[in-house]
Amino acid sequence: MLQSVLYFCRQMTNAALFAVARNRPNLTCFRLCIIDPHTPDYITLEPLDVGFSAIVESCKDLRRLSLSGLLTDDVFRSIGASANRLEMLSVAFAGNSDAGLHYILSGCKSLRKLEIRDCPFGDKALLANAAKLETMRSLWMSSCSVSLGACKLLAQKMPWLNVEVIDEWRGGSWDSRPDDCPVEKLYVYRTVAGPRSDTPPCVWTV
Repeated sequence: MLQSVLYFCRQMTNAALFAVARNRPNLTCFRLCIIDPHTPDYITLEPLDVGFSAIVESCKDLRRLSLSGLLTDDVFRSIGASANRLEMLSVAFAGNSDAGLHYILSGCKSLRKLEIRDCPFGDKALLANAAKLETMRSLWMSSCSVSLGACKLLAQKMPWLNVEVIDEWRGGSWDSRPDDCPVEKLYVYRTVAGPRSDTPPCVWTV
C-alpha cells in the first residue's frame, strides 16, 4: 500500500531502485536524497540513470520526484518521455548539458513546479521552451548557467510571466550589469496581476 517515499542515505544502487520500481508501481511520490552530490551506484560506480528511469517508467501515477546522485542527461530523457503525470520535480547536482532541461520542459505533460539547483542548464533550453512555463506554476533555478540577457528575453517573450532575478550577495544596480552576467537565482511564475511591489532590494523583476 506504500505510495510515498522520502529517503535520506549515503549510498544507493541501481538494483535497489529497480526493486522499488518493480514492487511499488503504485508510488505517487518518490524523493531520494543521497547526502553527497554526484554519488554513483556504490557497487558498479555507474550513474543512477537506469534506476531512476525504471522508477518513472514503472510508476505511472508518479506526481512528485526528487533526484540525487550521479546522473547524466539520459535520465532526463526518460523523465520527459515517461513521467506524464509528474507535477513536481526537484533536481540538484545533475545532468551534463542544456539538453537535460530541454528534455524536462519539452516532455512532462503535467509538470507544475520545477526546482533546479547546481545543474549545467542554461539559456538555450530555457528560451526554447518558454511557452511551457505558462502552463506551470513556477520554475526555480539556483546556481545554474542562466544569464541576465536570457532572463530579459524571457520576460519580453512571455509577458504573462513574472521573471525575478535574485542576487543576495552582490550590490549595485541591475541595469549596469552586462547581459552575459550569470544569474544567481531565477524565479519564474504565472501572474495576472503584474509584477509584485513588495520585493526586497536583492530581487529584480525583469
